[in-house]
Amino acid sequence: MANNNTPYGLVPIQRTGGASWRDSLTMYYVPAATTNAMFVGDPVIKLTGSADANGVNGINLATAGTSNRITGVICGFVPQFALSGTPGPAYKPANATQVYYALVNDDPAALYTIQSNDSGGAPAVTVVGKNANLASGAGSVYTGWSGWQLAANQVATTSTYQLNILGFLPEADNTPGSAHAKLLVRINQDTEVNAATGI
Repeated sequence: MANNNTPYGLVPIQRTGGASWRDSLTMYYVPAATTNAMFVGDPVIKLTGSADANGVNGINLATAGTSNRITGVICGFVPQFALSGTPGPAYKPANATQVYYALVNDDPAALYTIQSNDSGGAPAVTVVGKNANLASGAGSVYTGWSGWQLAANQVATTSTYQLNILGFLPEADNTPGSAHAKLLVRINQDTEVNAATGI
């Protein structure tokens, strides 16, 4: 069965060792000077010497590619107005003039699911254990979901690659080794822990 082509960035599903992921998120500050659009599922990185008046650390969109570090993944945004029950915005537009606050999963032990972009071909089952880089993509202003994917043409044991591939998402509508396969990964180039070589 063909896999659906539905990129959504990185979505946390559990922690290393099979422990459940309990929605433990950290609030980060997105400075008004940040020009990048940001969506749920986008990888982000902490900014050096950047914080709001309350000491909340600033972030920006991470960069796809070898050696580029990642602090965590956006899972939502804090409401702009302090009204009870008001949901946060679906995404942060590019060149927004106001400050945003993002809820980020920055747990180094978190595991994520991500779709392969199939650049150079669909990832074979033999990619399990190897490392891979991310491929950036435009998010959807309609759904608020990220457009980032795993770069299927950048898979190797290289320790400086951004993700470590742990397997394929075990669901009935996901066929390993086929186009647009969904994989299980962890962040390898994490800002909080040392990277490792794939196997």
